[in-house]
Amino acid sequence: MMKKITISLIVIVITILLFAAYGRKNLTLSKDFVKQKYSLPNSHFLKWKGSEIHYTESGNGFPILMIHGFGGSNYDFKILDSLLNNQYKVIRVDLPGFGLSDCPPVSDGDFIKVYDEYFSFLIDTLHLDSMYVMGNSLGGMMAWNLTVKHPEKVKKLVLFNSAGYDMKESLKTANAKIFSYSIVKRLLKNGIPKFMTEKGVSRVFFDSNKLTKEKITRLNELWNREGNLNQIMAMASSDKYLDQNAIKTIASPTLIIWGKYDKVVLPHNATRFHQDIKNSQLIVYDSCGHVPMMEKPLEVRNDVLKFLNDTK
Repeated sequence: MMKKITISLIVIVITILLFAAYGRKNLTLSKDFVKQKYSLPNSHFLKWKGSEIHYTESGNGFPILMIHGFGGSNYDFKILDSLLNNQYKVIRVDLPGFGLSDCPPVSDGDFIKVYDEYFSFLIDTLHLDSMYVMGNSLGGMMAWNLTVKHPEKVKKLVLFNSAGYDMKESLKTANAKIFSYSIVKRLLKNGIPKFMTEKGVSRVFFDSNKLTKEKITRLNELWNREGNLNQIMAMASSDKYLDQNAIKTIASPTLIIWGKYDKVVLPHNATRFHQDIKNSQLIVYDSCGHVPMMEKPLEVRNDVLKFLNDTK
């Protein structure tokens, strides 16, 4: 496994060097351009710490907070939103530094502290006194941390291929560590080319047909939004992690959903969450990778509704 990861990193670095050697235009996109292109009819923007943060809201009923993963955006939950908002109020966030959300200055690379403050602000501002929370990958880690910090508010938790264990090693497995290297930061100072975005995100899906040109273009342009790529590289360089032992303190009913062929957060982590969270259920989907809510939306809808509507 480590040999494959090392070879993959070497190939990526060589590709970057060759591409940079021939020169290229600045791929960075203005915030105004990206905002105009990717804002949705139900988009909302809030001012926080001198920055602008973005979320969407749809439907009515008991609120569900949806949190995307590293390098993703609120679009990752768009399909699931459409399948649930006839019964629930769905709030999809862009984490600070991703999608259409700015990130305020971060001291000492402590993104955990900044994200804690962000969620406290969001919960207070949106009056989320009681809610369900679900997250994917990095968003899963933010979701279970939110449950640890606010157990009285999070009534049920849903984790999709969540991060949380052995983060130094997980960053290598996810190939996210590549963004921490100084040479890569210099070479990507003018943005990331689309072919690299496609190469990176191809590991996320089991079914390559799910990776459409539209998805690749959107992801590439959101990464190239002014400030976002710097945020991604800064997070990859951070050595501040959550205490994974806190997972054992989670008492909220939890549904753990995993893709059997996840190459980003390996499937054995699903069993660890299931063992550490006593009041949990585990479902593993065959023919599925890192983003079940995108690859298996109908199955996810059915399993999530069964879990959320269970009054036992």
